[in-house]
Amino acid sequence: MSEHSKQRPFLVGFGEAMIRLSAPERTPLRFSKELKIGVAGSELNVLITARALGVPARWLTRLPANELGAMIRRHAQANDVEVLAVDEPGARAGLFFYELGAPPRPSNVLYDREDSATSHLSADEFIWDEVLEGAGAAHVTGITCALGRGPLEATQAFLRSANSMGVMTSFDMNYRSQLWGIDDARSAYFEVLPLVDTLFVAPSDLSMLLDREGDTNDLASQVSKEFDVKTLVIRERRALSFGELGVSVRVFGEDESTAEAGGVVVDEIGAGDAAAGAFLASMLNGEPGGVNAERCARAYARMLTIPGDTWTGTLHDLTEGYVAYRKVVR
Repeated sequence: MSEHSKQRPFLVGFGEAMIRLSAPERTPLRFSKELKIGVAGSELNVLITARALGVPARWLTRLPANELGAMIRRHAQANDVEVLAVDEPGARAGLFFYELGAPPRPSNVLYDREDSATSHLSADEFIWDEVLEGAGAAHVTGITCALGRGPLEATQAFLRSANSMGVMTSFDMNYRSQLWGIDDARSAYFEVLPLVDTLFVAPSDLSMLLDREGDTNDLASQVSKEFDVKTLVIRERRALSFGELGVSVRVFGEDESTAEAGGVVVDEIGAGDAAAGAFLASMLNGEPGGVNAERCARAYARMLTIPGDTWTGTLHDLTEGYVAYRKVVR
């Protein structure tokens, strides 16, 4: 284990990263003659953001023992994230293809991730107590749960171990309809949520989980009580103008707060991950609740303006360097 991890509480994330292939300049995939390559994965995106904001980060995963696996590992390490990975010979890396739309044409994601190395995860993949020793928080998402029964059981083992060690657990529902149906997702969430302290959701996630529509506050209250979740972070996005999105963040729990921000869209992928990473970093750095919500909203807005999934900012970009209007710094 790295020395910095022993010296202060750090964030541990568990899940898959993939190779991202993006069509350039809003070109539909079917007409693209070239694709830009990158690395993306929800949990890793969260860790990279938290690390950039001052929190040491460790990533647990399974990688193919080939050049794509090496590319993914290098990407994490280049962003100062410690990598603890099981390398699997003969396995494949998951891929996803992305085209950024423009109204009225929606953005589009196409997955090619079946039978990836990470889908082979199992509950005994790691000695959980060892990889979580000294951690301040443990984070995973519903995407990992969607990869199969093995990854779901590994997620539960990861969270159970964190619970037993007094490590705060964090879960982003991140429902992906291309990966599984609502019934399977709901069943898995019901297994996982009793192990979760901090839950990141959209209002639609709450409705899907409870299988009913309703006032967001009422739905959040029911989820909190039913699953004993201490903190809910609700991110809701909305169109502000052509090409600009806004996000409102509402935190339910012991320290309730709200915040709003907006940004011009350069790339829509990764904003929710940046928001979660900023919120968790703020918590682990001991900031008060209102600051947590503000950092969450501002990170979401700023990430909209950055190509790719990877956060490239610093804490300055969420504090005195954050502007809500066009500005040239000379």
